[in-house]
Amino acid sequence: MKITLFIVISLNGYIARENGNEDFLSEDNWALFVQEAKKVGAIIWGRTTYERVRTWDLHYLQDLQDVVKIIVSSDKEYTVEQGFSLVTSPSEAVQKLSHMGFDHAIITGGSTLNAGFAKEKLIDEIIVNVEPYILGEGIHLFKQDDFEFKLNLLSVKQMDSGILQLRYRVEK
Repeated sequence: MKITLFIVISLNGYIARENGNEDFLSEDNWALFVQEAKKVGAIIWGRTTYERVRTWDLHYLQDLQDVVKIIVSSDKEYTVEQGFSLVTSPSEAVQKLSHMGFDHAIITGGSTLNAGFAKEKLIDEIIVNVEPYILGEGIHLFKQDDFEFKLNLLSVKQMDSGILQLRYRVEK
């Protein structure tokens, strides 16, 4: 199964403020994510991302109503709303989607989820949308952990809104 990490960062590499707030991200980034999610049909979020998105206006989740949504949490007792499925690890998320007939999924989550997929060498492609914004401090793209990988740049697109989209293949 192909796994694409789709992530939005500030110019200096933060995915959110220290408190998790993503108020610096533009609506254009959400539209780009939804477009990619609908094309692939399946997304994987971490628990924290799931909890954050549930506080947003309802129309955001309605944008994804036809997309299969998997939530990764190490807490086996954690409950998710109807329309979401819970798994306890990145590899379990991949297995579940494979059994459902998917051959491609998008992960978009916090630094812990991103690092978990990276550590298990499950990421095949990375799409990074660089928001034209700089934060003094925040949450990094990946939580510090024992992994590394080399990337091969596939494409660069500049959006009218000033977003720079970088697409990479992970060398395996």
